[in-house]
Amino acid sequence: MNQMDIEADSGLILAAEECPPESFQKFHSFSSHDDVIVRKIMAHGPVLIRGGRGSGKSALLLEAHRRMKESTSVFPIYVSLRYLPLLQSDGPEYVRHFCILLSEHIQKEISQRALAAEFPAVTDEMQLQLGLAQLSQTLGRRIVLLFDDAAHIGREKPLEVFFDLFRTISSNLVSCKASIYPGVTKFGVRFDVYNDSTVIDISRSDVTSFEEFFPGVVRARYPDLSDRSRFSDRLSPKQFANIVGRAMVGNMRGFILACNRFMAESKIGIPEVGKCLLEMAQDYYWPLMDEVAPKLGVYEPLIEPARELIDAIVENSVRPVKAGLRPVAQDRVLIHRQLVSQHMKLFEISEYLGFVSRREASRALKSGGRGPVFAINLCSLLDASPSNRLTTESFDEWLSGSSEAAEIHVSGQAFSSIKMPILAEEHGLGILEKQLDVLAKSPAYPYGLGPNVIERLKGAGIGSVGELVQKSDKDLDAIDYIGNVRIQQIRDVLNQAIWM
Repeated sequence: MNQMDIEADSGLILAAEECPPESFQKFHSFSSHDDVIVRKIMAHGPVLIRGGRGSGKSALLLEAHRRMKESTSVFPIYVSLRYLPLLQSDGPEYVRHFCILLSEHIQKEISQRALAAEFPAVTDEMQLQLGLAQLSQTLGRRIVLLFDDAAHIGREKPLEVFFDLFRTISSNLVSCKASIYPGVTKFGVRFDVYNDSTVIDISRSDVTSFEEFFPGVVRARYPDLSDRSRFSDRLSPKQFANIVGRAMVGNMRGFILACNRFMAESKIGIPEVGKCLLEMAQDYYWPLMDEVAPKLGVYEPLIEPARELIDAIVENSVRPVKAGLRPVAQDRVLIHRQLVSQHMKLFEISEYLGFVSRREASRALKSGGRGPVFAINLCSLLDASPSNRLTTESFDEWLSGSSEAAEIHVSGQAFSSIKMPILAEEHGLGILEKQLDVLAKSPAYPYGLGPNVIERLKGAGIGSVGELVQKSDKDLDAIDYIGNVRIQQIRDVLNQAIWM
């Protein structure tokens, strides 16, 4: 994209790693809380950043990389592990692909910065360790490796190999950092997640604790939505930013998509916000499950039980409103830890998708026992409410976070109808076997491929997503009507389809 294209399509830049480096600072702002996280990433020692889809992990890694490049004491390398051979391999083969990929990124970073150093193309971890140590000594700098998209929920086995490498190459000369998802639990036998790293959880679902964060994002990315004249007397720009941020349980990608919907509104009030939340529930969150299902690997059969789990949590909060016992549905829920343990993977998927967000690790229930507290997505909550209307009362209560959390007890029946399927042995991702039509524009892929592009690709003998991703830019450029702009669109859609 040229600069004019970037300005026109700024609302479509949803993933930080897809944002052109020269425009990164324009479209990303960081709060004082984010600055603390960035400084921890830049500090010595291994760090894992944990958060759901679109929570801002990549942006924090890229900002740390940008700041460290200005230092003369460290040499940072940002590596996106969105590399198909890593998804399709394990053991020594994974190590070889990993070492080759990292070597290429290090060589590219050295070349771009015109440094007086060289790095060999290594293929095993011993060569990698030696090469990194020699590079650190040659440059006289500490090396910081920033691994993005390190963990893929649908392919857990290679994660054990990755974290073994993560631990092996970490030293007093090399600091490793990586982003992971809440559902990542398999770290291997040699890696102790809390002793071998510092884990930073990213959660902004509590807008009462981060009340300046979302207004700051709006001011930086949507200046027009910070103009007081755009809003009704009952709604201020700050309240608008915080209720939308809270509605998406702090998820940055959902927040950006929601803000895009207000750009054409001449006047914004509480009814317009409610309308947006209902639309997000119907054409973003539920279609998101259809998009994610085929890239969950062995966990693909859990999508339907996860849907039932979310319905049960939302219904538990809405039921007192339907019965006339409460005027406003409770937007947080305290769930007994035994129930969470029994449905752990369902909770991980739900949290990854942004339907819920863990707010507290443990709190006592009135009926006995303890469990975590989850913030509920307000889009889903409003969609299930009897009136489907965002009232002034619900607006005030949800924005202030003043309501007591609902409870789901171990002896209750909320999850009794959820049946957990037997999972198969680990296998490849289902998305790679899908026909190209799955990438067409749809609620699951709002920026998907048009029918003309799909027909051109099929005419060139490309039948599946797996076949398409294997094609080089040169192969695609040889197809009529497929030029540089279309190739970039195809790559962006493939990234959305395959990667978490």
